[in-house]
Amino acid sequence: MKTVALNIREYFQPVMGQRPWRARLGHGSFLTFEFGRRIKEDHHTHGEWHLWIYQSTWVLNRNDRKLADSDSERRTIEVAVRRLEECDLTDVKFNPQASVTEFQFADFRLVVSPADYIDNPDDQDDYWLFFMPDKTVLSAGPDGTDLGPSDR
Repeated sequence: MKTVALNIREYFQPVMGQRPWRARLGHGSFLTFEFGRRIKEDHHTHGEWHLWIYQSTWVLNRNDRKLADSDSERRTIEVAVRRLEECDLTDVKFNPQASVTEFQFADFRLVVSPADYIDNPDDQDDYWLFFMPDKTVLSAGPDGTDLGPSDR
């Protein structure tokens, strides 16, 4: 069972003020962000910290202008998300009542909400996962946030 973390920002503190060195669109509308030192593992390179926007609906705005959302054309998403590589992560906020997370990258705001395509979400349906160097992962899903061991 997940618990609501009072301040998820503390887990993101090591990457606050850093730019992701890779911000990419993955399968479907999944997004990934790599922070920190590059690590090569099993023929893949990832960051010490890895943020994976997973089973969710999201919107990327710059100031008050929408650039892309999880239903946009792939090329639109790719171009919009790559712009975050030029911006520091400046804030992270989680609203446990609505299960909405806001990731602030300078004047860009990525708002992550529960997936609208999952009928009966359970504790396996994470909206995002934040993998950390100590092999733990912070996740947010229908039951709030959770900190546990990483399978990576």
